[in-house]
Amino acid sequence: MADKAVRVEIKDNGVAFVLLDVPDSKVNCLSTASMTALSEAIDLVCRSEKVKAVVIASGKEDNFVVGADVGEIRKIQGKGLSEAYNASQLGKEIFARLESLKVRTVAAINGVCLGGGLELALACDFRVAAAGSKIGLPEVKLGFIPGWGGCVRLPRLTGLTRALEIIMGGKILEARKAWKASLVNEVVDKEQLLSRAEEIALGSAVKNYNRPATDVLKSFFLENNPLGRSLVADMAYKAMMRETKGKYPAPREALKVVLKGFSLPVDKACELESQTFARLAMTDVSANLVGIFFAQQESKKLPGAGSPCQAIDCVGVLGAGVMGAGIAQSLARAGFKVVLKDIEDKFLEKGKNTIVGLFDGLVARKRLSKEEADELVGGIKLTTSYDDLKDCDLVIEAVVEDLKVKQQALADLEAASGRDFVFATNTSSLSVTEIAMFARDPGRVVGLHFFNPVHKMPLVEVVRGDKTEDASLAAAMSVAQKLDKTTVISADAPGFIVNRILAPYLREAAVLVGEGTPVEDIDRAMKSFGMPMGPLTLLDEIGLDIAGKVIHVMGSALGARLSEPPLMKAIEQAKVLGKKGGKGIYLYDEKGKPAGVNPDVLAFVKAEANPKTAGEIQDRLVLLMMNEAARCLEGKVVEQAGQLDLALIFGTGFPPFRGGILRYADRQGLLVVCRKMEYLSRVVSPGYAPCQLIKQMAEEGKLFYCS
Repeated sequence: MADKAVRVEIKDNGVAFVLLDVPDSKVNCLSTASMTALSEAIDLVCRSEKVKAVVIASGKEDNFVVGADVGEIRKIQGKGLSEAYNASQLGKEIFARLESLKVRTVAAINGVCLGGGLELALACDFRVAAAGSKIGLPEVKLGFIPGWGGCVRLPRLTGLTRALEIIMGGKILEARKAWKASLVNEVVDKEQLLSRAEEIALGSAVKNYNRPATDVLKSFFLENNPLGRSLVADMAYKAMMRETKGKYPAPREALKVVLKGFSLPVDKACELESQTFARLAMTDVSANLVGIFFAQQESKKLPGAGSPCQAIDCVGVLGAGVMGAGIAQSLARAGFKVVLKDIEDKFLEKGKNTIVGLFDGLVARKRLSKEEADELVGGIKLTTSYDDLKDCDLVIEAVVEDLKVKQQALADLEAASGRDFVFATNTSSLSVTEIAMFARDPGRVVGLHFFNPVHKMPLVEVVRGDKTEDASLAAAMSVAQKLDKTTVISADAPGFIVNRILAPYLREAAVLVGEGTPVEDIDRAMKSFGMPMGPLTLLDEIGLDIAGKVIHVMGSALGARLSEPPLMKAIEQAKVLGKKGGKGIYLYDEKGKPAGVNPDVLAFVKAEANPKTAGEIQDRLVLLMMNEAARCLEGKVVEQAGQLDLALIFGTGFPPFRGGILRYADRQGLLVVCRKMEYLSRVVSPGYAPCQLIKQMAEEGKLFYCS
């Protein structure tokens, strides 16, 4: 079995080590081939008279099993319900045979253990995890539920409440938390993992987690009687609806399967799980979420394939404002040496306070200890001298949004440094090519556009200037990815990707208000569509001054379709700032909570009240985004539809269940989209006229996505 994904090594003491080690891959995933190999390994163990116990372990350095092969799931989605059901049943049969072995079985979990990997471990008698391992069942994030027994075994192991939290939330737990949740029996240092698993396999008593008395009482009073389970279900349902707004079917169906299966015999519960898994895997929502997963995988590929990426150890940050401090804090947490520079000590002190506050938040949420946080803060070098940046491999510039200031910062940095380094500008509206114009080596200048707040926003746009080299792009991407950010490459174009598509959306929301459409109706319609907040609330969050500047810049670069609307001009003249100023389109109380629409803004509206349906509002706003997205693809601002959709989902909160703006266009049908745009271009504004790419694709019956 040496050339297969699973090999068996039987020691003299009778312990069979079943080692998962998929060839030519950094990770173990459960594909048809690896599951077949696992089945053969179980057969071998069953036939051998030497085997007295089994340890299932990984031959990989940092992962046990990362989950099922999502590529195969995608293929199954194209085949039909029966294929999905059969795949679920096949996995269950293999794990059931493992579970029924007459010898003791132990899963030795090192590193990542997700989805099907955890379901495999749950089929063993015991689970030992290396400290720091990540363990969970994230299937709902792909639009389906665990299909290999996770919904059945986990509640019987951890109790109903914890199982629902893990399965419905797609949670991933660190090893210690997994131990406290009764997912694993012991947590040990990585060096001790295999030896301890072997001891347990040979009969050593496990140091089981002793559940607190409150947990035992909760289990007795809530989970072991119908009335209590009904209360658990009600609490779980309300929490799920707050999180998903009912837009994602998988968490809701997981709740049903876990609750019903908890009271059923195991075989019937497993059958219910398989049927539900298959049905969910065939939904558009699941197909959309799987598509996003693959777009994320594609986004991790560094340009210049085959060339080694420059190792980045020390990173400098210019500017200790909100953005600079946020970037510095994220870099320090990711393990980089960080040098933070500003022009005066008072700015550095303010930046340090911002960094301390961010780390204090992590301590409060028990993500770090106070000692760890203090050590990370202390490791950031604060300076007012460019000389202290001379050893940096990459420097991220986050100074004021002024072309000459940014060019001067680059010149001063080059004068102080005698070595080559990558200069990454965090500009949101200026040209990377122009910033690099007087650089010693323009090929080493790249855009690295973070979104505010840095510690929360998951996207970074990596911008290629006209002369940016692949090596510089790859170095900048590698740093952002180590910060756990999703990266999307953009050409050096006005607004890059996110602001380019967001600007017409926000602009048109202001136009609708100016036409007499009630503010609350606009926000309500877009929240119903799936956006995390309405566009007018978003304008207040961004800051009306900043949003007005972005729209003005976009209008100057792209023409009349993005010209500043009268309402925005009036707001700008009145110096209404938005939430940060206590009032914007909405009024805000002292806690920052909305307190009704601002009458001063309504006074700028000259039109009569003109209510519209939610569908009309959604068409007005979404079709403009769709048109601009197609223009971005048409103009090579971004190379692939999947990458554009990824940027919009992670940069604006565009609803993932819809798959992205271009995936949504495909679902609507481009001919329908084109006709709606043509109609709106006649009755509302010429800006709705479909771009050439949409017209051509509609005429030819093409889609943005092949599948």
